[in-house]
Amino acid sequence: MENIHKTFMKLKKVRRNIYGFRSYIPWLREKHRLEAMVGPLGYWNALQTYQLNVLKSNGLEPHHTLLDIGCGPLQGGIAFIRYLERGNYFGIDKDKHRLEAGEKHLIKKNLAAKKPFLKISNSFSLEELDGKMFDFMWASQVLYYFDNDILRSLMKTISSKLKISGKFLGDIIGPKHFVFKTKEYKWILHSVESISEIAKEFNLNVKNLGEIEQYGYPKRLALKSNLLLEITKMN
Repeated sequence: MENIHKTFMKLKKVRRNIYGFRSYIPWLREKHRLEAMVGPLGYWNALQTYQLNVLKSNGLEPHHTLLDIGCGPLQGGIAFIRYLERGNYFGIDKDKHRLEAGEKHLIKKNLAAKKPFLKISNSFSLEELDGKMFDFMWASQVLYYFDNDILRSLMKTISSKLKISGKFLGDIIGPKHFVFKTKEYKWILHSVESISEIAKEFNLNVKNLGEIEQYGYPKRLALKSNLLLEITKMN
């Protein structure tokens, strides 16, 4: 299994180097810069399509409001903003440079008129969101960077800002991928059970919706076995 991991990492490095040449090509430089912020290189469009498909498959409609946690340079955000009605997209991220890149990308795509809400935040409880309730909340590939204290802060926000019929969706690293755990990623390996225990403290239910590959996550990427979780309020 160790040899498989080494081979995977070598192939990943080769692919990264190939796509790295795009940074020297003027008309591809901006796309390369955006991809490099979120990775992996060469999958921007596929991952954008995947994110929209996850939400639509789980009931997102244009009239719904969406809070995108860790929206970054708007990889999924651009697709969400196009799909949702004006003013229904809310994106937050703690990285100023990624969010600024997203704002520029938004203007380039002529989507500023959709009036998305974008804000830098180190927490999940912005004052600007006071009184705002959401039909959907989304956190793509960020939960495994959260320790239990941060998860509790997130659950508190879900409990207070998610509508009664709303859904929070986010993914954790699945058991199949535990073998690839490395220090360089600084991943925290939560389980459905451990997150459920924290969610119960805030009267929230957790449901395992299966591996994200079934929602269109690229088959060539190792994290395809991540588990998609649905968190809802208890009746």
